[in-house]
Amino acid sequence: MKDEIFDVVVIGAGFAGITAARELKNHGYKVVVLEARDRIGGRVWTSELEGHKVELGATWIHWFQPYIWAEFMRSELTLHEDPFLPPITVWVEGTPQELEFDRFREILQDVWGRFAGDTELGHLMEQPYEFERLAERSSLDEITIQDKIGELGLSPLEEAVFAAEISVQTNAPPENVSYLSQLRWWSASGWDVGLMVDCLARYKTNEGNSALIEKMAARAKLDIRLDSPVRSVDQTDALTVIATRDGRRFTSKRVVCALPMNCIKSVEFNPPLGQEKMSLSQEEHAAKGMKVLFTTEGEPEGHAIVAPPGATLNLLNPIREEGSTRIYVGFGTDGTAFDPKNLDEVNHVLADLHPELKATASTGHDWSNDEFSLGTWHMPRPGQNVGVEQAFAEAEGKVHFAGDYLAKGWVGFMDGAIESGFLVADEIHKAFEDKS
Repeated sequence: MKDEIFDVVVIGAGFAGITAARELKNHGYKVVVLEARDRIGGRVWTSELEGHKVELGATWIHWFQPYIWAEFMRSELTLHEDPFLPPITVWVEGTPQELEFDRFREILQDVWGRFAGDTELGHLMEQPYEFERLAERSSLDEITIQDKIGELGLSPLEEAVFAAEISVQTNAPPENVSYLSQLRWWSASGWDVGLMVDCLARYKTNEGNSALIEKMAARAKLDIRLDSPVRSVDQTDALTVIATRDGRRFTSKRVVCALPMNCIKSVEFNPPLGQEKMSLSQEEHAAKGMKVLFTTEGEPEGHAIVAPPGATLNLLNPIREEGSTRIYVGFGTDGTAFDPKNLDEVNHVLADLHPELKATASTGHDWSNDEFSLGTWHMPRPGQNVGVEQAFAEAEGKVHFAGDYLAKGWVGFMDGAIESGFLVADEIHKAFEDKS
């Protein structure tokens, strides 16, 4: 079988890979995208539940996220605003307690300010896109979220509310996640809980994020080969040979590895990648939690449940109302706690959290055991923010890297993935120009 020859081979058709491929093609290079799945999008996957669109993976967007918002504005898709939380049931030391949404936000704003070290003079991280200028980043990166929570002297209610919220955002136990990871999100959100909630969980596309990335790829007329998991990348002095698991070979001058950090280790690189990169991929980021989506019918009002670490789910929240049907999303830190597609298992979990909450249909996806993701959104363990910055500062020969984990701004978000796609395309274009 004759090798196909390209200027650039992009491995992975998530937002990082599609953006990089589009920008490189716009520079006039011959580009092909190799995608392991039978669809593009990576950890973006719009599905249906009882005829309603739901996001199994990445969901929300906001105009504070400039890269994804620009793509949305170009897409001609429409925006959906999730409803505000109804009255909230917070589990405090094993006992349910009712809490109004405004009080919930007041607690979060106060505790977030203490957690992040905010003062009248400013913030620990004043410039979210200037991570490398943060002098204390190494020491802050080694602290866990749980370490910091333990220093605050919170009341039981404050700790239940804040630890639950943090667990939802990290999709991992607080003791496994770097404190600096959430400082970066807090800075990007403008140091305000209202803005953070809006950025993280209020607005999304009506048509689904799969439709958004499909429009990006279609407009660019990209050459995308689905069902093409890559087995190996072999660099020579002149060219690089990329082989798929089924034996096809693609030859290129440059490669973009746009796989999730956790999946880099699944590809055989020759010569081997630097030990720092491989160690990070082998260690893996921390987010391997649960996301479940389910419907209810005929509820007189919705329910929002907040439960601290240790609970099977840390947040349940209605995200759409269509007639008598409510669609809920739930998040927990253990992706293996139950099967989100098993309605009996879902209702068993719900019964422990609220006696009136009963699902009529449910769905989800096991991202942690999906060999092409090995986790949910990128959430650095202690030391990994600085570790990634240092390990991936340069390409490895002709192999360059892109992904949500390399964002300077919104790490772990679709926005960050797109940002990295732009930056790696510029890096490769400069390399070609320098050589010519």
